[in-house]
Amino acid sequence: MTLESAERQLDPMHIGILPGVPKPFYLAHGEGEKSIVFDTMFDILLTGDETDGQFDVFTSEGNAGDIIPAHLHPYTNEIFYVVSGAVHLWMDDEHGFKDDRVLTAGAFAYVPRNTIHAYRNEAADSKVLGVSSAGFGRFFHAMGKPTLETGIPGPSEFFAPSFDQMRAAGEKYGTVFRPDYKFLDD
Repeated sequence: MTLESAERQLDPMHIGILPGVPKPFYLAHGEGEKSIVFDTMFDILLTGDETDGQFDVFTSEGNAGDIIPAHLHPYTNEIFYVVSGAVHLWMDDEHGFKDDRVLTAGAFAYVPRNTIHAYRNEAADSKVLGVSSAGFGRFFHAMGKPTLETGIPGPSEFFAPSFDQMRAAGEKYGTVFRPDYKFLDD
């Protein structure tokens, strides 16, 4: 993908933050393409545009909150590395592995494609470094509200996407929401 075509897909406030082509670059603390999804700040640090289609890198940062809905990615592998705080992660590969655990700072989890998963921040100031297959990272922009703000969003900044927005983001970025699936004993 060329820089020109990558820029056409971005919200105008994100244009030029990442180079859009494979070349060396730096980001200072707080820099990156940012979007708020629900009560969490997602910060895209690297995309397939910069890695020749290999992987994306992003962070999510938020306080203790609600569970992110159960979903799976048919084409995307995802890595969770907890930088700070605590995150509860649920996974079910529907082939015998079904587990959940609370991950604290320094913990790591791998979610292969087609694995139903969900997570919830369990502590204040929880931050996760995520790595995924290339092309997925900007899903958070499609699901969220672009911003230039940094840090954990306050209640007045929370953004709940409409069902139509969630469906469109899922279709574009290979995410299948599973509202019928329950990890918790409700």
